[in-house]
Amino acid sequence: MSGLTKDCIKKWRESSNFEEVIHSLRSVNSNLGQKFAFPELDENVRKDVCEFFVTAFPEASANLQCALLELIRILCRDKNGINSLFSEELVELVLKAAGIFPKSKPTDHSVLMEAVKCLVNALFNSVVARTGFENKCCQLMIQRDQEIIKHLKSIQENKESVEDKGKETEYSCFFDYLEGIPKDVLELLLFFDLRICFVASAHSIELQKKWVEDSENTQIFLEVLKFACRKVPIPGSKENDWATESLKILFNLYCHAQMYDFEIAELCAKECSNLVQNPAVDDDLKQNAIHLLATMPSCLSSLCPELTEQQQKEINTTKIYENFDMRFVDSTLELLSRKIDKTGISEVDLLSTFFTTLIHLCKNHKAARRYCRLKVIPPLKAQHVEMPPDQGKTLRNKIVRLLTSPTHCKDLAAEFLFVLCKRNVGRLVKYTGLGHSAGLLANYGFLGAINDPRRANNPLNHMTEEQKEYEAIQLANAMNKLMDEGIFQPASIGPDGKPVAVSHVNELIKNVPSEEENSDSD
Repeated sequence: MSGLTKDCIKKWRESSNFEEVIHSLRSVNSNLGQKFAFPELDENVRKDVCEFFVTAFPEASANLQCALLELIRILCRDKNGINSLFSEELVELVLKAAGIFPKSKPTDHSVLMEAVKCLVNALFNSVVARTGFENKCCQLMIQRDQEIIKHLKSIQENKESVEDKGKETEYSCFFDYLEGIPKDVLELLLFFDLRICFVASAHSIELQKKWVEDSENTQIFLEVLKFACRKVPIPGSKENDWATESLKILFNLYCHAQMYDFEIAELCAKECSNLVQNPAVDDDLKQNAIHLLATMPSCLSSLCPELTEQQQKEINTTKIYENFDMRFVDSTLELLSRKIDKTGISEVDLLSTFFTTLIHLCKNHKAARRYCRLKVIPPLKAQHVEMPPDQGKTLRNKIVRLLTSPTHCKDLAAEFLFVLCKRNVGRLVKYTGLGHSAGLLANYGFLGAINDPRRANNPLNHMTEEQKEYEAIQLANAMNKLMDEGIFQPASIGPDGKPVAVSHVNELIKNVPSEEENSDSD
């Protein structure tokens, strides 16, 4: 048993010994902490928890507030009965404790940290929490992220500059409560803030639209990404977490966007390209970068720019094709090859964004398509056709294997290969085999339109009567000639049902009734 009952909550409400209440709350939290579902708690118990929180929280000590927030954080893991747990008053108190409610500042850093943790779970499962956050606090959250990044940048610059040592940027008036928070706690707060932004934007298309249409908002998340990736390899797990959350937020913002600042989107695409090309960056972070690139097809061509001779000498790379920089394409294909090897069948759909990105790029960039074709489906040699196309270690073999997987990804993989083949059916079958390409060809309707019979035109339609008579005489003469030479002989059906030779064609019509006998005329 969890120990959380109506009687227990009643004792908390009536007790004047706050230390005893805190101890009891912590004991309950410890019992519930390892669970993610609470079927033993009925709707009335959850309502009592909500009422007790709303009543006790405003005047409670910091320790009691932390214990109450921890209880709410644990209980809102369970979607069942979540509406009974959350009220508008409770959500407002949590938002105030998290420091993002207008005209309300938190007074204790430990309460602040517990509140943002609670808010992550609450936004994930509660519509009431998401509505309150979206209507009143979403802009303040982004502004706080901006303040934290500005402050962390200042600390970093002070470390690198002897002259500016000891000088730090001051927080704006509303966020002065961040003063005095240790750097490690501030870094953790940034992570939870980003997590909150990700969860909120994932659940609300309206919020996505609101944030992406204001270029300053997307610029802030881009700044977080740049700050996290300022050094490569990325120095620590916290920077990697910031970069991951920033990429996921930007993906949410751009995935349904119709109108957005193209310049900011290009900067995001460039930053993603740098991550994908850098061998020191973790593959999972690179995959998140690919996810984001798949949402901005109009920016992909700029990642493979045309280079002058001087630029080619300066970058010193062999990944140049037809004077275009192909480092991004090459890195993406290598990453795709590694991820196919590591990804289980249940997670294959996570590779869809790789194919989406490559399809958009190859459709709009001729040199990129040709380069991908050389890398993925190079000219076949004897050793290539000695085994089925889905057997082997080449990228072509790996992609062909995906064509038979029971996932949405197989359609994108087939489309990618079809684009590389310039939509030539014969070429696609050559590289993948008919069985593997049959699904795509059937979807396009190519399998049902092979050698459709055509009805020949009647050659007599446009002839005069004289021409028809002439052709009939020619046909009769030709038949007589064939009969005279014994090549074929006319026959009729005998009484036994077998053909019997006749000496003349007229024998075939001797028993045919005349037209007059069949006439209906009077």
